[in-house]
Amino acid sequence: MIISHKYKFIFVKTRKTAGSSIQTYLCNLCGDEDIVTPIDKPEGSYNPRNYRGLFNPLPRMQEQFPSSKKMLRTLWRCVSGKKFNSHIMATHIKRRIPQDIWDGYYKFTVDRNPWDKVLSHFHFVRQRYRTFNDDISFDEYLEKAELPYNYEIYTDDDKNLIVDRVVKFENLDNELGEVFNELGVPYEGSLNVFEKSHYRKEKKNYQQEYSKNQKQVVEDKFAFEIGLHGYSF
Repeated sequence: MIISHKYKFIFVKTRKTAGSSIQTYLCNLCGDEDIVTPIDKPEGSYNPRNYRGLFNPLPRMQEQFPSSKKMLRTLWRCVSGKKFNSHIMATHIKRRIPQDIWDGYYKFTVDRNPWDKVLSHFHFVRQRYRTFNDDISFDEYLEKAELPYNYEIYTDDDKNLIVDRVVKFENLDNELGEVFNELGVPYEGSLNVFEKSHYRKEKKNYQQEYSKNQKQVVEDKFAFEIGLHGYSF
């Protein structure tokens, strides 16, 4: 997540949508007073700043009840002064910044075809965090994993969009170009940053890697995102 007072934008970071690459690109362009959250295990030069501070954890903990694991994570962030984190939800950003900044800054995020996103996430968590054994099947992952639902990050409690634009990952360079042009952010047509892109070693078209049942599982689980953005398999 980035809040840039220099360019007057809020970048809301989602999962498996080039978010770390976008943050890395923007980090070097942001001002000293801008808020830039850390990214997990950055692979290049990266300077997070101004993301610490006090906040009221109770609203978030009430939302997370009865998940003790998630509630403890929120409490730990509060105690350690981590007011903003990488994948913080837009609703929580809104609570923790002045209203005039939320209302006046351009808010954008990125999302991705769920079938492609889920496959990317499967390879990522299996290799990066050793969350599962390396030989776990895709079917087991679909059944057991915390899947990368992104709509919760950029919608309110009633599932209404609360950002100005959702950039499509499939047209990332062009759509980011439109956003950056509107904001006055320097951009030459490509990020030229590839954080975390190497975890999916086989770059086959995602359609070739799904069985009929797996395709249906993702279609059912991600029905809202599919409908919201008009995606299809």
